[in-house]
Amino acid sequence: MIVCLLSILAWGWLSEHWVIACVIMILIAVSSTTSWRWQLKVEQFYRIGDFVTVLFIGVLVFFSVTESVQRPVFIVLEWLPIFFLPLLLAQHYSVQQLLPMGTLFYSKRKRERLKTLDFTLPYAAICWLAAGLVKEVSLNYFILSILGFSLMLWSERSKNSPALVWLMLISLAAGLSYWGQQGVRQVHGVLTEQIIEWMVNWQTDPFKSMTSIGDIGELKLSDKIEFRVKSDEAQLLMQASYDRYLGASWLATLRVFNEQAPNYLAQTSSPIKSLEVFQSLKQSTLLALPAGTTEIIGLEGATLQYTPLGAVKLTEAPDFISYQVNYTGLQINPSHEFDLQIPKQHQPWIETIKQALKLEGQSPSAIASAIEHYFHTQYYYSLFLGKESDPDKALQDFVLKRKAGHCEYFAVASVFLLRSYGIPARLANGYAMQEYNTSQQLYIVRRRHAHAWAIAQIEGYWQAVDSTPANWLAMEDQQADELQPLYDFFSHLYFIYKQWRYDLAMAEDEVGEQRLWMSIGLILVLILIWRLIISRRDLIKLNKKKDSSYIAMYPGLDSEFFLIEKTFAKTEKARLNNESIRAWLERIDVPELKAIAQLHYRYRFDEPRFSGVDRANLKQAVEVWLEKAETKLVFKQ
Repeated sequence: MIVCLLSILAWGWLSEHWVIACVIMILIAVSSTTSWRWQLKVEQFYRIGDFVTVLFIGVLVFFSVTESVQRPVFIVLEWLPIFFLPLLLAQHYSVQQLLPMGTLFYSKRKRERLKTLDFTLPYAAICWLAAGLVKEVSLNYFILSILGFSLMLWSERSKNSPALVWLMLISLAAGLSYWGQQGVRQVHGVLTEQIIEWMVNWQTDPFKSMTSIGDIGELKLSDKIEFRVKSDEAQLLMQASYDRYLGASWLATLRVFNEQAPNYLAQTSSPIKSLEVFQSLKQSTLLALPAGTTEIIGLEGATLQYTPLGAVKLTEAPDFISYQVNYTGLQINPSHEFDLQIPKQHQPWIETIKQALKLEGQSPSAIASAIEHYFHTQYYYSLFLGKESDPDKALQDFVLKRKAGHCEYFAVASVFLLRSYGIPARLANGYAMQEYNTSQQLYIVRRRHAHAWAIAQIEGYWQAVDSTPANWLAMEDQQADELQPLYDFFSHLYFIYKQWRYDLAMAEDEVGEQRLWMSIGLILVLILIWRLIISRRDLIKLNKKKDSSYIAMYPGLDSEFFLIEKTFAKTEKARLNNESIRAWLERIDVPELKAIAQLHYRYRFDEPRFSGVDRANLKQAVEVWLEKAETKLVFKQ
């Protein structure tokens, strides 16, 4: 009792619910000073337990459908002592002073043997669990919880256990728990940093791109679906572009995000096309957009920021978005001095390729087409990153010797070749739309569809110059996981669910979502009521039985056959421990007992079909055998 009161006091102090904790303590303390008690039946205990369950589910559903700063599960955990208080009061104010196990566990209600427990210490543990949701992080909860659980364990310890040894073990457990939770916290911090770093590295950086040129090994990206696109044609979707080359890095020199869309996004006289994007978000992200984007519709509640080089960042958006993009396919954007710069270390191989191409004097569009054709026909796509670790040497080796590489090799080489002809060019990163799902009528864009290509200013517009051989997507598909169809199936189901939720939110149909949660709660309550009805029916059946003793629980223990077993108890033919009756009879070789054993087995394990006549036959057969056995013994004497 004292341990329970101290636990309630600690909960009230740590959670700042002083008044409620004092009321609970008074109610429990009064139960020990008064002799007034309820004569509660087992069924009434069960009804109290059912009330607590319904209350718990109802509160959880209520806070799930209402807006609150704190998550519903934490709200429920904080108020656990209130939820379980009716059970504790029912125990302390009842004549039994114990709680039937079926009150807490529905499965125990089907047992005929009634088991009980003292709910005082479990309630104290519940108070410590609820007290863990403290407002401020400190050692107070850890120290108090160690003391509280030590008192609970001390009250239940074996009297034969030396107090000194017990205290040493508790101290050791407390020290290990403190060290363990500090270690877990440190590991959690390290993992969080690593995950954030990994996510940041994966998300396209609008200001800097680290290419895989010069990396060693094999390039492999995930099959994870990044977004889905409803479009009439396959195309490239750009996230960012870069104009300055520094070793393995490409930089965007114009690095300022503005909420005002640049003038180059204004509509032109070209025909307007449109596509629709469906995308799940975990954080702010760069939108993958087609060239010549003129308008983005459906993100009015979010924040869009733009850079002069064409990157569009989305922030303050829901976890799932659906938006329409209007575009012309012709990107208007002024060029800068960095769009023509060529590093000196790359001049030799550029001159070699230019001698092979022989494009001097031709138009920019013809030069871009010729570069694309040259790489498409003379080079191969490969996921192998090469053996050269120096980025500049790796690019030169790709162009002059190996003639095989991934998209970044082709894109960077194309940018430098275009610049060598006086055509402003940049490196672009984004995705390639190629995988069309006929059943969904959508383009599926996966993480491995991430792509790099060159963009060049031709005839006043920035146009894509994708010199990567067209078979690169097919080679990526060959690397797909064998379980990809299964992952895609669950991803599609999740997509349908998220789209449905998004449509509800866009329509501001909050009533519909509340109805959903209320429906779920109603279903849970109906299931609970159905189980209560079944439980009540089982209890009625149990009450109709005449004997609820241990023998009724295990029928056949009053069989007369055990009298025969006793006659062999002190002989060499005595039945061994854990030896079945059939095995025993086979060992002692007494054939006339097999028929009696058969009746005995029927009585034990087939009681519903064991008639009164069969019962009389078993009794008579045993008596006859015992009489004969006694005669034989007398005869032997």
